[in-house]
Amino acid sequence: GPAVTALDEAAALLSTDGGATLWPAWLDETRLPAFLRALPDDAARSRWCDLAMDAVRRGGVTLETLFHQRVERHPEHVYLRAGDPGKPQEWTYASALRRCRALAAAVLRVAPRARVAIITPNGVDGALLDLGCLLHGILVTPLAPNTDADTLAWILERLEIDVIVSGGRDQHRHVADVLDTHEIPARHLLLDDVDHAPDGATPLGAVTAELSRQDVDKILAAQPRFGLDDVATVMFTSGSTGRPKGVTFSLLNLVSKRFARAAALPQVGDAEVLLCYLPLFHTFGRYLELLGMLFWGGTYVFTNNASRDTLLNLMPLVRPTGLISIPLRWQQIHDVCVRSLESGAAVGDEPTADLRAVVGDRLRWGLSAAGYLDPRTFRFFQRHGVELCSGFGMTEATGGITMTPPGDYVEDSVGVALPGVRLRLAEENELQITGPYVAGYLDEEKRPGDERWLPTGDIFREREGGHLQIVDRLKDIYKNTRGQTVAPRIVEQKFTDVPGIARVFLVGDHRNYNVLLIVPDLEDPVMAEGPDTDAAREYFHHIVSAANSDLNRHERVVNFAVLDRDFSLEEGELTPKGSYRRKVIEEHFAD
Repeated sequence: GPAVTALDEAAALLSTDGGATLWPAWLDETRLPAFLRALPDDAARSRWCDLAMDAVRRGGVTLETLFHQRVERHPEHVYLRAGDPGKPQEWTYASALRRCRALAAAVLRVAPRARVAIITPNGVDGALLDLGCLLHGILVTPLAPNTDADTLAWILERLEIDVIVSGGRDQHRHVADVLDTHEIPARHLLLDDVDHAPDGATPLGAVTAELSRQDVDKILAAQPRFGLDDVATVMFTSGSTGRPKGVTFSLLNLVSKRFARAAALPQVGDAEVLLCYLPLFHTFGRYLELLGMLFWGGTYVFTNNASRDTLLNLMPLVRPTGLISIPLRWQQIHDVCVRSLESGAAVGDEPTADLRAVVGDRLRWGLSAAGYLDPRTFRFFQRHGVELCSGFGMTEATGGITMTPPGDYVEDSVGVALPGVRLRLAEENELQITGPYVAGYLDEEKRPGDERWLPTGDIFREREGGHLQIVDRLKDIYKNTRGQTVAPRIVEQKFTDVPGIARVFLVGDHRNYNVLLIVPDLEDPVMAEGPDTDAAREYFHHIVSAANSDLNRHERVVNFAVLDRDFSLEEGELTPKGSYRRKVIEEHFAD
């Protein structure tokens, strides 16, 4: 068809030295759903993605290019929305770009050649400042609002930050204290005006108010832009020990990833509406959502907070078309939907209407990543018209690495490789990745064109159709006293959604046999008599025996213990994401 012919023509032109000025327009047209859905299959869309990545480099396409293209295509289309859904504040593509430029110019007025840190809860001005820096050659790092003082000081000094912008009164005071205590000579700007600004801090609004449109144009015209391979931004990801890791992203990483996601989600376009409640200092919120909506030309709606109740209240009001979230949120939405369906069935309602009363009438796709979600939950949403996909990613991949192709879900898999990234299973089946959107690290020598395979630290197995299944973290794999390896997650997942069990933890590293620690679900009717009775112990014994029947001999649970408390973030037993810190748990529950 015509779409395939267009790919053939592009491939032929890319094989020559010509056409550099044609590529931005070609990319702008072929990224649209009308073109991508006209391609015959996923293989053709992957081919388009590879050509697009070549065209990005050939045409020098940056985020600034993309933003100006969206403004030219639909200047009055709403990009960002915030506030009361009934009377929202809105920023069109044209007004959002003007605000980005004004904020970037204000930072440069305060500190020419600025290097910027942003520490703020999610908000429109914080997002637009971040974009303004990315567009205009200003190195920027977004930081978690709860970054502790020592880590914040280390990051500011490590990146030689000379402008730090805070949002929210708590962050204003926190930043002021760190700058004072550690004698860091950075300028402190406030995203929002406060009645009593900390000493030495300046409201960013006061700086932008002094700049005319001509001032903004002049300042930004004089500002050098980053090349596609230059480090444009740094994000910090917490390690299990020591300082956080600084992950460095080039404009090529950021732009190429957008075309990869477009190839994987060909139905997404400028009618898309996403909710902003994932943190914008992580890759999912910052790249897939904020930059994704910019790429697709859709609308991004800010929430007041990231709570479950806020999300459930807003979904029927905002009516998102897609939703990207962690497994916990999807399970919570599922549980509310099930209750709605059950109550609706009692009075004869149409089941689909009851589900849509919870999630809104436009939700048609979703993505669950950063953890395990029961296949029954995926199937539930798919039965009711929401194509819930599974995925896996990491900060170093500018977000996602794999995703379920819409309509091709395989239970317990995280999908197939996204277009534009190459995968291999190395020693011990550890997944390694390479490609144009695989980022680097601070202090790492990385030259454009280097083929560097990045280890993910995760063990996978390949299943039918190229689908991948996570086995466990490489560092979490146990080895028993016989030298046999055990993936604790595989065993632990056997006890997901079992009545009376809140969660379990397998102990087995350097041991003769495996022991299961059980956190009982005291709210479940099964535990009505308590977890310490003979009946409860017999019940748990039955559950363990049933799980063992599906496990290899060396993976089986030989003994179990019922705990009197859950694992705790405060005790250092869980990460902020809720993952196990296995060594700590083993130490704390050694008895």
